[in-house]
Amino acid sequence: MAKEQNTSFQDVVSHCKKLGFIYQSSEIYGGLSAVYDYGPYGILLKNNIKEYWWKSMVQMNENIVGLDAAI
Repeated sequence: MAKEQNTSFQDVVSHCKKLGFIYQSSEIYGGLSAVYDYGPYGILLKNNIKEYWWKSMVQMNENIVGLDAAI
């Protein structure tokens, strides 16, 4: 049987920081401590997820249209 692992949110954040997915804003610019910036891999992942969602939800459904609003 597989061994159970208890992974905390801080473990995930630490791993993502090590791999260049995110950086804490305060580390780079002296900004807010709870705000994260996307790193090189993070922005690629974000854009891929956004593109996949747009294609699967908007472009593949005839009764759904895209909308870009200010709010």
